[in-house]
Amino acid sequence: GDYDGAEPLMREALAIAKKTLGVDHPTYGLRLNNLAALLQAKGDYDAAEPLMREAVRVFEAALGADHPNSRIVRNNLDALLQKMR
Repeated sequence: GDYDGAEPLMREALAIAKKTLGVDHPTYGLRLNNLAALLQAKGDYDAAEPLMREAVRVFEAALGADHPNSRIVRNNLDALLQKMR
């Protein structure tokens, strides 16, 4: 429940994954998804959306659109977009 305390740690984890693994690695996509979920939980949908879209791109490029992890992240994006309506 400590979203404000968790956010900087999640941003740091995202930066580390980007630097060490690159922007096309599934772990980077996972970090994007997790940060987007945190922002969504905080009600910051506008900040969450581009991160979630990028997570979908990463997973689909790395694992394919039909991979279970790609589907999960795409479902997360769909849920976010529904909340934004």
